[in-house]
Amino acid sequence: MFKKLIGLLIVFLFIVTIITAIPSIIACTGFTASDGTTVLVGNNEDWGYPDSYIRVYPPSATNYGRIIFDVNFPRSSPNYYSSFGGMNDQGLFFDIFSHPTLVPINSSHKPDFNAGEITRYIMRVCASVDEVVTKFDEYNLEFMDDIQYFFVDRMGNSVIIEGDEIIYKEGDFQVVTNFLQSNPSHGWYPCWRYDTAVSMLENMTDFSIDYFRDICAATHQEYYLYPTQYSNIYNLNQGIIYLYHFYNYDKVIEINMYEEFEKGMHSIYLPSLFEPLENKPPDIPNNLDGPLSGRNGNEYSYSCDLTIDTDNNPDEIYYMFDWGDYSNSNWIKPPSASNKIYATHNWNEQGVYDIKVKSRDIYGAESEWSDPLEISMPKSKSIDNFNPWTFRLIQRFPILEFLL
Repeated sequence: MFKKLIGLLIVFLFIVTIITAIPSIIACTGFTASDGTTVLVGNNEDWGYPDSYIRVYPPSATNYGRIIFDVNFPRSSPNYYSSFGGMNDQGLFFDIFSHPTLVPINSSHKPDFNAGEITRYIMRVCASVDEVVTKFDEYNLEFMDDIQYFFVDRMGNSVIIEGDEIIYKEGDFQVVTNFLQSNPSHGWYPCWRYDTAVSMLENMTDFSIDYFRDICAATHQEYYLYPTQYSNIYNLNQGIIYLYHFYNYDKVIEINMYEEFEKGMHSIYLPSLFEPLENKPPDIPNNLDGPLSGRNGNEYSYSCDLTIDTDNNPDEIYYMFDWGDYSNSNWIKPPSASNKIYATHNWNEQGVYDIKVKSRDIYGAESEWSDPLEISMPKSKSIDNFNPWTFRLIQRFPILEFLL
């Protein structure tokens, strides 16, 4: 009993540690300002999933043209894309930011609208912040229990929509991170990224793309679970996006929205824009290790040695475990101080499974799969775990194994 209590205490302390660390790891930053003629927006997308895409949708008779940044997430739904941000040809920008869970209640009587669908709809039909606020007011916003939206238009208007609360820009700029500005005491505040961006905008003497890049650099995240996958700076009046990859602010890709429209509807794998010539994938991971048998429904941990990337920084390697049951771990990044990568999984069905792991760099170059590790997940305890007397009984009466 004492050992169980100690175990529960350890689990509790672990959970508390993770919860208190959340403000530093779930970290996206957005900000906007205007000089009266040009409206700029900057943002960092801090996320643990490296497969980002740029989707280009030219204008049509019924829809505005738009460029959307998203990921194929969850991977179990290959035709579903989670939209993270973007801009349309009317100069309307959006981005999404997480916050501590708080369910909106003042719109529960209104029609539902899916979180992913509402942004795609808004970017098709809205041209200004005022139009966005009107559209949001038509729908039930209970889905916004842990997300908030940031919209900016080419006139320099901006707004944070938290669900129950709407916060308009006051003054020359507006900043959003991952706390509820209407209720900072609810959690994840104070936020050093918010304070840094506010301070730099208050002291701005050079309204420029370079200065907005410097704000992105000053607020980026390198934490292994949620590093800055990419940063954007939008010129809403010219329809130009300045794109930086994996907190490298020395190289920029300039995307002209109107030139992309001329190519028709298409997708761009974002990391490929930054891949060096003759880039090689990391080596195949090895020494895959973990329990060789267990009970289905229980969670088990597996690991392998970190591999190397001969032409890139080894700290920028992701790993994916294939669990042999048509599921995988998604791409995960190890802690910088670790020499192994770990992942956990449980199997719902009895059977024999081959676990494999592979690696990839931040540009999408993947290794081959490792040699498989064969494991068995019977429904009951392995016979080997029983004492000799029970073992003899099971040999004589096999049904006992099932009952036990």
